[in-house]
Amino acid sequence: MADVPARLRTFDIERTDDLVRQHLVDAYVNHPTRGTYCKSRVLYESLEDDLEERFSLELFGLFCESRPYLEKWSRGYGGSYRYRILVSELE
Repeated sequence: MADVPARLRTFDIERTDDLVRQHLVDAYVNHPTRGTYCKSRVLYESLEDDLEERFSLELFGLFCESRPYLEKWSRGYGGSYRYRILVSELE
C-alpha cells in the first residue's frame, strides 16, 4: 500500500482504500460510457456516507494523492482535482 500521509494515519486507510477501489471499478472502469477519469469532489460525494465522519473534502484529496491507482491530472475550476484512474494499479 502507498505511503500514508501523517495527517491520515489515524484513519482506517485499508477500509477507505477498499471502498474507493470498488467504487472506481463499479462506477468508472466497468461503466459503459464513463472513461477512466474522475474528480475528487465527485468521488468524495459519492462515498461520503460510507467514509469516516472525520474525512473532509481536503483530507480525502490528500488520501487520493497518496493512492498509486490515481494519477493527478488537472485542477478544475471548482477547486477539485481530476484524476486519471490507472486500471492496472487497481488489480
